[in-house]
Amino acid sequence: MTFLSEDPTYLAGALGVLAGAFLIALRVTQQGKYLIWALSSLGLAMTVLLVEQFWITDNERIERVVYDLRRAVMTSDAEAVLKHLTPDVQYVQHGTGLPGGATRELIRNNLSNATFDFVYIRELQTSAGRQTRRGKAEFRIYAKGRLHTALQDYNVGTADSTWSLGFQETAPGVWKVNRITPVSIPEGIRNVSSPPRLREPSGGHGGLSDPAGRFMAPGNRPRGPRIRVPQPDPAATKD
Repeated sequence: MTFLSEDPTYLAGALGVLAGAFLIALRVTQQGKYLIWALSSLGLAMTVLLVEQFWITDNERIERVVYDLRRAVMTSDAEAVLKHLTPDVQYVQHGTGLPGGATRELIRNNLSNATFDFVYIRELQTSAGRQTRRGKAEFRIYAKGRLHTALQDYNVGTADSTWSLGFQETAPGVWKVNRITPVSIPEGIRNVSSPPRLREPSGGHGGLSDPAGRFMAPGNRPRGPRIRVPQPDPAATKD
């Protein structure tokens, strides 16, 4: 029923074309039945449009959240973004997730220091499970802006990235984001905006990043202090 509840364009358009054909037939034949059929087709087209306006599906609710998030990001309004997130929302990158508190802090820090010239959403695809009450949204973001840090300002320029959001229904008709995953983002943005422990090292050898962003290879990771075991004095052991 998505042709009626979500995208009635084709159905309403077909009914409109049919009504036009009946009006042409009325003009040619001067038979009143064509007028009745034309009015009936127009009435059905209007009914389809009204049904679409009042019949809101879960997919449409998820779409609305995505576009609300876009407007909040565009104005760098972190609190408007956070109200659409669940308390346990996770930022997941490279198979590693940040807990809810750290994810919210990451969003606050980045948005409070960011300004955008434009943010466009493209290729949005949504899905919602009737039984699980879980959903998903995948889309591309075309944006341009700047990120201000304590060291310098980064001109992000025009960037094209791909994102995946997980959703869950927290109340009847209320969908919130419980997972944020950057599927594909430019390297420069990843290095600036990602939390240090989620950054992917350029060498790709499975190392980690310390809080300063320095790469630590597996054999080069900091270790705890070495414990020196005192050795007995040979002279003291002689009789």
